[in-house]
Amino acid sequence: MGDVGLMGFRTRGMSWQQIRETAVLAEELGYSCITMGEAWGEDAFTSLAQLAAVTSRIRIGTSIVPVFARSPANLAMTALNMDVMSEGRFFLGLGASGKLVIEDFHGEKFRKPVTRMREYIDILRKAMKGERLDHDGEFFQTQRFRIRFPAFRSDLPIYIASLGAPSLRMTGELADGWLPIYLAPSRMDAAVAELKAGAETVGRSLDDIAISPQVSIYVTDDIDAAMERERPHIAFYLGGMGVFYHQYFTRIGFGEDADRVRQAYLARERDRAAELVSDEMIHATTIIGNPQQCRDQMTEFFDAGVDEIRLVFNEPDPDSYLKALKAVGPNA
Repeated sequence: MGDVGLMGFRTRGMSWQQIRETAVLAEELGYSCITMGEAWGEDAFTSLAQLAAVTSRIRIGTSIVPVFARSPANLAMTALNMDVMSEGRFFLGLGASGKLVIEDFHGEKFRKPVTRMREYIDILRKAMKGERLDHDGEFFQTQRFRIRFPAFRSDLPIYIASLGAPSLRMTGELADGWLPIYLAPSRMDAAVAELKAGAETVGRSLDDIAISPQVSIYVTDDIDAAMERERPHIAFYLGGMGVFYHQYFTRIGFGEDADRVRQAYLARERDRAAELVSDEMIHATTIIGNPQQCRDQMTEFFDAGVDEIRLVFNEPDPDSYLKALKAVGPNA
């Protein structure tokens, strides 16, 4: 079986002492990585620094930080320092976020995210190699300076969270890894077509890109109850997170379902939108069942070409979270 990592720990009611202890437990259980994202709450790097300090083997990384929230030089300093502090265990997950968060929260214009990402990565790669940050682009004009401390390694991995066709092609060209959400192993060819096309334009293949989806998991014998808990999550992404998730679900064959959910959500019928999320959408993208069933479903992801799963345990309290974490741990 491939690598099994974790996306976040911030279960309701979990203190930072518990989060640190859970990171140590995750390492002992054999999980491959811990990732933290950010939107309009905790920043990712402060959280990850806490986890790096109490672990020694498990990889740590962002999933995701928006490229509109910081300058590339600022992010380079932070990422390279995290890699030094963790002795080469850090990786960087980047994304564009969306218009609402970037403009109303960060106060920046959400403009040409693919172009901005390309420029961002160019500057980051130069920083990693200890080169001058000379860049003359549409978004960034930098010169003369270079990072003043040696990087732990010059090839710190960069993952990109992308869904739209242009962004997927760019990911195929430039990234070390891809961070999808709601990836459906049974519909993998449609999901990765643009990623593969982008890779091939620069002489790469899908084998050069680590496919590392974020996957919701419910370790339970009550399948129906778990599906009811997952429906609002999918409805929120389809209706409340812009057009890209709707386009993605359409691309992998759920167009009619996605249309109905999005229309209800935009009409402020949130409960109805959740009800309209089909069983097929959930079964295709979510891991649900007892521990052995969950492991079998993970294997389906790996057989489809996934390199590492980042599990999201949508549990309501710390005790439930820890029980699920232990039940499907790689060393369990």
